[in-house]
Amino acid sequence: MRRLFGAAVVLLFLVLAAGCISSQPPAGYVTIRSVDISIPDGQPPSNVTRVTVVPYLDAVYDDVDGVDLQVIAKEAGTDIVVEETVLSIGTLTSGKTAKEEVTLTLENGRGYDIWVTIWQDGRMRESGSVNVFLPDRTVATQRLAYSLLTVSAIDVMTPDLDADPITLDIITEVMNGGGPSGNLVMEIRAVNLQTGITAVRESRPLGMVPGDSATKKVSITVPNGYDYEIRIRLIEDGAAFATSTGRITLAPQPQVILTDGSILSPTKGTSPVALPFPTPVPTPTKPSSAQVGQFRVQSSGAPTPTYAPGFEAALAAAGLLGGGVAVLARRRR
Repeated sequence: MRRLFGAAVVLLFLVLAAGCISSQPPAGYVTIRSVDISIPDGQPPSNVTRVTVVPYLDAVYDDVDGVDLQVIAKEAGTDIVVEETVLSIGTLTSGKTAKEEVTLTLENGRGYDIWVTIWQDGRMRESGSVNVFLPDRTVATQRLAYSLLTVSAIDVMTPDLDADPITLDIITEVMNGGGPSGNLVMEIRAVNLQTGITAVRESRPLGMVPGDSATKKVSITVPNGYDYEIRIRLIEDGAAFATSTGRITLAPQPQVILTDGSILSPTKGTSPVALPFPTPVPTPTKPSSAQVGQFRVQSSGAPTPTYAPGFEAALAAAGLLGGGVAVLARRRR
């Protein structure tokens, strides 16, 4: 029995040794050595930026066929795809690093997750992402000196709350503190909050503001029964001067159906769902239009007060001095 066990051990070692010294090389595969992401110089001021993604690819052990490169830009922290590019690389030679270049055109003032994925014969080999934030590159401060445009209010109205699809009228009050303005354009983006899908992404001309003020109206159509986040950017002659974001609530409130078929309505003991925007008060006659949203303007184009250097430090020192005097007065008492 011991001889048999010893022979089995010797045979096992021989098999392992034969496998280690086998002349058959391992199968080749593709890998991502590194990725460079840069913003090319010389781009004029605009609301978009060209971003260059340069992956470096290696074939390990042997030449590799059927290689594809996929580059995707998603909104940061989400699965919403903004732009996607797929390149067929073909064959990669072992020992030589292949350099590819992909250009993405992305909107400024937003964050993105840029994903780089390498495929071999239809199978994913490696994938990774880099977070990128693109600052605003418009020349709003220069343009505002000519027209002095500001936004006082942005409302959203609808002629029929029950229509499907529903029409939303975006009404903007624009004030002009100078001479005739340039050509205005409104960029609109409506995102379905239930599905994450962009329902509207459009750019609409608004004309000019020749006088002291003007009311601009733009209509969009979206499926009813959902909640939307609407982002608005106002542009004058290619320069953004105002941005705004608001939420439109069109989804019906949840209802509780009892076993007898009756619907439980909210009472004092329950917490009704709060609406982010005021809704119109019911009237006996059907109104011609109903307000479904009111926006809070983040940047209206109005000039902000500026302080001399050291003003904030002096203000803080004055606050500390006042606090010290108050403490000493209490101790003396």
